[in-house]
Amino acid sequence: MKTIRKKISIGFIALLVVLVCAVVINVSELNRMRNNAEHIIAESTQSTEYAGRMLDALQKQNSAVLNMVTFNSESPSEGFGDGIVEFNAVLLEAMDKAPESTALKNIYEANIHYHNIIDQHSPTNNEAADKEWFMNSYIDAYYNLDSAIKSYLTSPKNSVAMRVSNLESDVYKTITPSVLTLLVAVLILLLFYFFIDTYYTKPVKRISRSLDAYVKNKVPYQVKLDEHNELSQLNDDIVELINNLKKHQ
Repeated sequence: MKTIRKKISIGFIALLVVLVCAVVINVSELNRMRNNAEHIIAESTQSTEYAGRMLDALQKQNSAVLNMVTFNSESPSEGFGDGIVEFNAVLLEAMDKAPESTALKNIYEANIHYHNIIDQHSPTNNEAADKEWFMNSYIDAYYNLDSAIKSYLTSPKNSVAMRVSNLESDVYKTITPSVLTLLVAVLILLLFYFFIDTYYTKPVKRISRSLDAYVKNKVPYQVKLDEHNELSQLNDDIVELINNLKKHQ
């Protein structure tokens, strides 16, 4: 016999399962979103650090070249070599982290061109020739490398706006399972209400009205229940009780 108690228990268990699943899904998605946010922040910080270190190293080289041209030296000062070492170390580290980065490849190529231009400088006592090389060749190579570094910092992959957009997408992905789970829970509650109203509330009202009419006005008690459960058993007991009372009257 499918009792009302069993049906109600099944309904509560189903609702509990849905709620537990909702909690598990939400916790999982929130952890994933937190990990993505931490990853985005770490990558943004690292990209900014790489760009800053490369610009500092480039500035050391540029200062050495300016001193060389200004004082008509044959070669840049020791700071130039230090700048090269620092720049190459940072660039290699960044390329090792993101070997497929187009922006880093552009920096690499611009750096090669920059040093090729410097290698083309011929030591001379002619100050005008040094300034001509500086203005016509060096400046373009320097700003080309400087722009490549800044483009790396603002590239779509490293852009803060792009990363925030990805984070917003993760938020929507986190919310969607929660909304779907909530809808399922609401649906189960509606079905549960329908079950309680159909198989419990309405039959109890029918039994109560019919029994009240019999007691007060001697209206024949006639209630038929299709479901075989506790209420149908109660109804049968009431019918049997009324029949026994009639026999003893």
